[in-house]
Amino acid sequence: MLATMISDPTDPVRALWERMNARDWDGIQRLLDGGFQAVWPQTGERIPSPAAYVGLNRNYPGVWRCTVLAVDATAEGAVARVRVSDGELSLYAVGFYRVMGGRILAAEEYFGDAGPPPHDRSDWTEPLPAPR
Repeated sequence: MLATMISDPTDPVRALWERMNARDWDGIQRLLDGGFQAVWPQTGERIPSPAAYVGLNRNYPGVWRCTVLAVDATAEGAVARVRVSDGELSLYAVGFYRVMGGRILAAEEYFGDAGPPPHDRSDWTEPLPAPR
């Protein structure tokens, strides 16, 4: 009988954000495949390697706290929703991650500022509860 190891693709993605919150840069590096690349379509940037991804996040200005809101499995890996805040500014991140064998192969991450709607839409919307 051939034994196969099936790992939950959400585990390394959740760990990525938890380690990002803990500033565990070596731990993040260990989660990323050697050929890892990330894309940030919003700003038109590609982060070409695990070292560049870790270096960019390590040197990002401010002290940001990351709160994982949800991580769900997808056909290729996982999608994560995360709240990121430095105590004054908050934003939300949504990332799509390709995962294989417990390692993150690639990421496509989007970041959106938290804030009020750009114009009055109250006739059609209602406010969400305050984030935890």
